[in-house]
Amino acid sequence: TLLERHISAQLQNIYAAKKLTQFEDPAIDSNIFYGKPDVAYLLDDYTRFTTMEEILREYVPLVFVKKRGGRYHFTVYEKISRSLFTLDPLVLLDGTPVFDTDKFMKYDPLRIWKLEVVARNYYYGDLAFDGILNFITYRGDLPDFELDPHATVIDYEGLQMQREFFSPVYETAAQIAGRSPDLRNLLFWSPDLKTNTQANGKLSFYTSDLPGKYAVMLQGISADGQTGSDTLMFEVKDPHADSENTLQKK
Repeated sequence: TLLERHISAQLQNIYAAKKLTQFEDPAIDSNIFYGKPDVAYLLDDYTRFTTMEEILREYVPLVFVKKRGGRYHFTVYEKISRSLFTLDPLVLLDGTPVFDTDKFMKYDPLRIWKLEVVARNYYYGDLAFDGILNFITYRGDLPDFELDPHATVIDYEGLQMQREFFSPVYETAAQIAGRSPDLRNLLFWSPDLKTNTQANGKLSFYTSDLPGKYAVMLQGISADGQTGSDTLMFEVKDPHADSENTLQKK
């Protein structure tokens, strides 16, 4: 059995290598964690000032800049209660938290493409923020901004792309008469099959050239969280051994 599986895998890699490495187009969500901001400013639509303080004072009425104890502080005006927050907002640069406001105020504003303001209380897990300011650069990669040396930078791979499951079809005369070997032992896999409101669905697939007994494993979940599973069996017979009741490539 191991030898047969080994040969089958080698043949698949030889005759269908490109089809085995196809991936689904990822559904990219470009929204940041807070979703839609209350106000967004495209800085190129305004006069480009040379300091961050000028930008915030001149055309961002929801954010106030002041100094306390020789340090810069931001205060956000809450639109719901029409009052000023008492604490500093969460300040982000390309989605990365910035804790040294004085250092950020020295950053080149000509690198900033967009400013998004969340003018309300925002809760993230056990954290609470009196508003959010997210400064977004043109490339979104923190250009020329040095992170805090005490910050922990983690390099991670992220989610892998979803591989497209290879399941050949035999519909045309040329495909049926093809001489390429098909020794798949895993015939079909679909992780996102959706049924109608009566829980009825339909799918089709072709068997391979390997005769034998195959198991169909079904697992599902309903809209209200109910789960279910079942296992069915069918047999693919060798057409040379028995010409009747053959499921070869059907």
